[in-house]
Formats: sequence, C-alpha cells, structure tokens
Amino acid sequence: MIRNCKYLLLGFFGLLVFSSSRAQDLDYLCDSVLHAVQEESHRMLQDLCPQYADLKTVYDSSDMDMLNYQVGLRQKELEFQTKRDMKSLKKWAKSNDLNLGRLEIIERHYTVQQNTEGYHFAYVKLDCRYRDQGYALHFVIIELNNKWFYGEGLRMELGQNLDPEEPNYDKIDRERDKRAEEREKARLKAEEEKKKAEEAEKRAKEKEAKEKEKEAERLKREEEKKAKEKAKEEARKKREEAKKAKEKAREEARKKREEEKERKAREREEEKKRLEEERKKKEAEEKEQEKKKEGDN
Repeated sequence: MIRNCKYLLLGFFGLLVFSSSRAQDLDYLCDSVLHAVQEESHRMLQDLCPQYADLKTVYDSSDMDMLNYQVGLRQKELEFQTKRDMKSLKKWAKSNDLNLGRLEIIERHYTVQQNTEGYHFAYVKLDCRYRDQGYALHFVIIELNNKWFYGEGLRMELGQNLDPEEPNYDKIDRERDKRAEEREKARLKAEEEKKKAEEAEKRAKEKEAKEKEKEAERLKREEEKKAKEKAKEEARKKREEAKKAKEKAREEARKKREEEKERKAREREEEKKRLEEERKKKEAEEKEQEKKKEGDN
C-alpha cells in the first residue's frame, strides 16, 4: 500500500514537472513573439518558425525529392506569411498611434489543443497595454518534434481602456535584463552548437581525407604490384623468347651441318662416279688401242 502510494506520488510529481516545463516553453515562445513585435522585426518572427529538420517530420519521407519540395514550399509560405503579418501589424499600430516598442504584457491566455492528425497547437492571446489603453495580440503556435514554434495569424485588436498607472520602471528594467540575458544565452547556445557543428564537420573532413589517403595508398600498392607482375611477366617472356631463339639457332646450325654433310656426301659420290667413268673410259681406250695394234699386226 505504502509502496503504491509512493509510486503514485512520484508519477504525479513527474507530471507536474512535465507540465511546468511545457508551460515554461510556451511562455518563453509567447514572450519571444512579443519581443519580435516590439522590435517590429519579421526576421525575428521567422526565427521562431519551424525549420527544415522540424518540418520534415510532418511529411512522408519515402520520397526524398517530394519531401524536399514540400518542406521548401512550406518554408517559403511561412516566410511570406510572417513578413505579411508583421507589415499589416505595423500598419495597424501606426493607424492607432501605438508604439509597439513600448508595449507591455499583462497576461497570457492559451489552451493547448490537438488536431485530427495528432499535432498540438494553441490559439494565443496576449493581453498588453500601452499607456492607459489595452490591446490583445493574437497568434497561433504549433508543436513539432516536441518543440513549440510560431505558426501564423499574427494580429492585434483594441482592448479595454485601463486605469492610468505609474510605469513600473523596476519591472521594465528586470524584463529588459531578462530578455537580454535570454538572448545572450540563446546566442551562446547558437555559438556552441555552431562550434560543435564546425568541429564535427572538421572531423568528418579529416576522416574523409584519411580514407582518401588510405585509398590512394592502396591504389598505389596495387599499381606497384601490377607493375612488378608486369615486369616479371615481361622478363619471363624475354627468357622464353631467348630460349626459343637459342633453340632455333641450334636447330638451324644442326640443319646446316646436316646439309653440309649431305653436300659433301654428294660431292664424294659424284667424284667417285667421275673417277669410275674416267677409269672405264681409259680402259675402253686401252682396249681400243690394243685392238688397233692387233689389227695392224
């Protein structure tokens, strides 16, 4: 029983912390929108809109080309709408003699809702004052990727007349200092993230350079290996050609010796025949002479 109560208390405390954190995020975003209005800066308002990494969670990522097109189109729409809304607001403020830079917030009103697709959003109304006149600043905020962003619908309308009050300069100074501190924290955080991104990019480039160097060394070794194999193959071919040339020379010398031997044999045979013919001829002449002598006798 006690253990179950302890878990219930822990769960309730966690829910309170989550709700408080979420409310702080919403309050900070509302104050940031008001600060952009006070500065009359549509660029500051654009910085509060969802960026590429947050918008891509809304669309189908199976087709990257279509995803990039849809996200890029939505970013252009947000850029156009924030610029148009801020321009209309400045025009409205001028026609109502409202100094936006001196606008003070009195109270925030918003209720978080959920659409049919499961995304959270809220219609925001900021009760503000300038001198003794009340104003209502309206806009819509949306939650994407567990973060809150400015959505659309920036407009202002007159509120009730308020009792004149002495400006609370201490409060104004505290809020100004708080906004300056928050902007400084945001700037430092952005610089730190930029530094981390640069370091990560540097490491990635170094890794890529090392991989390219390794690949170049591997290709060099392969080329050297191929060159050595080619040189070995050429040397082997030269040895084979030299061996074939020697065998061919020996074969030609052998054939030449055999031809010379056959030639000498033919010459000896011819000489022998010539001598035999001469001998026969001489014998015939001797016989003829003997016959002549016998005839004379």
